[in-house]
Order: sequence, then C-alpha cells, then structure tokens
Amino acid sequence: MVATDAAPASDVRAEIYYVRNPPPTGAEALTFVTETEDRSTMRTRPGRMMTIHDLRGVETDLDREGFVLVQHTSSVSDFDAIEEDAAVDRQYVVEMTGLLSSVTGADQVIMLGGGKKRYGESATDKLANLKNAKPARYPHGDVTDVSGPVQAAGLAAMVPGLDLTKFGRWALFNMWRSTSQPPQDHPLAVCDARSVEAADGVPVIAVTEIRGFGSLDFETTGYLFNSAHRWCWFRDMTPQEVLIFKTHDSDPSRAHRVPHTAFTHPDCPPGTPTRSSVEMRALAVFR
Repeated sequence: MVATDAAPASDVRAEIYYVRNPPPTGAEALTFVTETEDRSTMRTRPGRMMTIHDLRGVETDLDREGFVLVQHTSSVSDFDAIEEDAAVDRQYVVEMTGLLSSVTGADQVIMLGGGKKRYGESATDKLANLKNAKPARYPHGDVTDVSGPVQAAGLAAMVPGLDLTKFGRWALFNMWRSTSQPPQDHPLAVCDARSVEAADGVPVIAVTEIRGFGSLDFETTGYLFNSAHRWCWFRDMTPQEVLIFKTHDSDPSRAHRVPHTAFTHPDCPPGTPTRSSVEMRALAVFR
C-alpha cells in the first residue's frame, strides 16, 4: 500500500511561518481565528526559509517519522460533493475507515465527522459557502497533550461499549488527500516527528466556525522555529494517494505528533489551478 514512485528527489526551499510570539508563562494562550486571521493574537510573519525534503520513493513509518503515503483510489467520483451530499459523506467515511484500519492494524477506527474540504485562497467561488476551508499556513498539530485525550475520550464515548481503558494504546490520525491534479501551488509539508522537541510546541486556541454547528474553540499546537526540524513533502500528489500522519499517540515510545503546514511551492508554474484537498481525522484503538 505504500506509494513507491522512485523518481529523483525534488527538495525545495520555502518559507515556514513559525509562531514568533510565544506568550510568557501564565499568560493567556495565543489564538488563531480561521475566518478573520487579522483578529488572531498569534504572529507568524515573516517566515523562516527551510529545506523541504522530497520523500517521493522513500519508505516512512507511522511510528518512526509519524507519517506514510499510501495508494488509495476512492470510490467518490466528485470530491466537491463532500460536505454537500450526505450519501457521499457516508461513502467516504466507510472507505477511509477501512483504509486506516488496514494501514495501522487497529482493532477499531472511529472517524471524527466526515471529510473536510480545503481550497487555495484564489478559489473564492468554492470557499464562499464553506467555513474554515483555507489551507493553514503555519506549522501546527491538530491537538495538544491536553485536548488530544479529551478528543479521544469524546470519540470513544460515541461508540456503545467502547472503553479506552481496556485498550493498550490509542492514536489520533489525519488522512490528507490532494483532490487536484499535480502540480500543487500550496502542497502540504509534514515534519519528521523525530526532529521535534516538546519545547517547540505552543498551545494555540483555534477559533473557528463549523458550517451547520456554529462557533468552536479548541486547543491546538503551534510550533516555534527549530533549525533541527526536518520538513518533508511528497511532490506531485495525486487524488489516488493519501498522506496519513499522526496527531497524537498514547504510547510515548512511538512518534507522538507531526507538525504540518501548507507552503508555497516556489517552482509551481504560473496559472496553475489552486490546490484543493480533503482530510479526515480519526481515532484508532489497539489492544
């Protein structure tokens, strides 16, 4: 299932917009307001130029680097129908549940809602009726060591009879698919979990809206600059591939969390249609 295109690597240099204003001890957490970013208290500009290593053709491991690229052809013919058609949402949930179960060997997988579409900022027509649908352009983790266990417990509570304490391990994952053909103007970069120190993380409260549900605040992880960070990407992802990465693991001996961010591809040809993508988040439990 691992994607193994062995063409030569295409490392790039690009800006990574790290958190630049970590709050003093005891101060209020930073905020990131997804719909009106100028209201955010988190500051990330200017960015830091970093090498982003092309791992196309390189085998990775979910418990080592924290991410893996797999081949997967979806039965969904129109990814724009996600979040618009309940039948399509159910279809995608079922097949992505099966994919994560197969890749991880989990005893049970529970999805956090359905697929979440994202589009580059220039896709104004597609963004008009969506919430929190632009690519996040700073290194972040979807949860923290506080909110991760809370999210896992909440998902487990949705399944009758599922008691996390009876399992030896659980982990949270993000499953990311480019739904636009290559090249992408704003690809996704992931950071090798082995290159990240605990002190690099800063709690950031994401203030967002969910269409049909209203306002939501939740604790995520922003990241400070560390020259040791090893940023990676898989060039020219297609809709027949899924990048699966760890967002929290209850086992401290395994890759714990993978910072990730959109970045501007410096060599993307002018006029290339902006990137679109769909992601899903999930809880996997292991005996």
